[in-house]
Amino acid sequence: MVVWYYDPITGTFVVGVFVTGYFLNKSNYQFPFYDTCPKTFEIKDLEHDMKKHFFGQHIASKIIVSALAGNLHRSSNNKKPLVMSFHGCVGSGKNFVSDLIASHMFKEEKIKKLRYHVIHGRSKFPSHSKINSYKEKLYIDMKSAIKSCDTNLFVFDEIHYIPVGILDVLIPILENNDVSIDSRNSIFIFLTNTGSDAIIKKYLDLWVNGFSREMMKVQDFDTILLKSAFNEEGGLKKSTIIDSHIIDHYVPFLPLEKVHVEQCVDAELKNLKKQLDSKTKSEILQIITFGPEPQKLFSSSGCKRIKALVTTELNTI
Repeated sequence: MVVWYYDPITGTFVVGVFVTGYFLNKSNYQFPFYDTCPKTFEIKDLEHDMKKHFFGQHIASKIIVSALAGNLHRSSNNKKPLVMSFHGCVGSGKNFVSDLIASHMFKEEKIKKLRYHVIHGRSKFPSHSKINSYKEKLYIDMKSAIKSCDTNLFVFDEIHYIPVGILDVLIPILENNDVSIDSRNSIFIFLTNTGSDAIIKKYLDLWVNGFSREMMKVQDFDTILLKSAFNEEGGLKKSTIIDSHIIDHYVPFLPLEKVHVEQCVDAELKNLKKQLDSKTKSEILQIITFGPEPQKLFSSSGCKRIKALVTTELNTI
């Protein structure tokens, strides 16, 4: 199909042929008898599920629920889509809660496959020599998805592996300045380990000064995350996305402590409808490495290994 589209790389309108791409494939496929473009979802149901399954992240939970609720009830004067950046250690729940949001935005699995787009930084952009072609394809694919349905969830995973400069091509979409589409009903989330060291350092500073985990607030982490995202290696380094204040929320995912890993073990057992005695659970926890020295407060892998460890243990009984 021949179309006119805006090329954010050259700043001109060009005529071209749509190449079947990642989003185009999904967006053009229609399912009969389904509303393939839902406009809203029940935020209270998401909040309930987060309380049941999302452990140790009181700051992230509050920001995410409030941001999504505000986005659902935004005024007509709100000119841009919701953009969030999730920062934290491996296994702290960034991917988990992103998928949970998608499951509530798109109740039907078939619709979720259409409208939930996960772009993996490591595998999607493997060659630094192809940055311009990556930019062009990314922009065209995202624009195509939004044209097909203005409600999408775009999650950019492992953006610390995305070559510097690629994400800035999205600015016309993130600011809703591309007049050929309306991106306000879509949501954009960046996931990254960037800033995790700064989060741990700030956490320990607060902890040493008598602050419990529950006393910590987003204000304690917001500025250090913005600085980390801008200065550390990764897709947002020195980016105009940050300079232009396009990201609405920098969401800190705190490192998980032993109690939270125990909750993850119990949740996985409940999900599998299985049980383990306290001795076996303790043995699972002994496999997990905790750090940093000398406090050893935090799981180095968060809850990322729990599914595999629980499954292995169940199969050895």
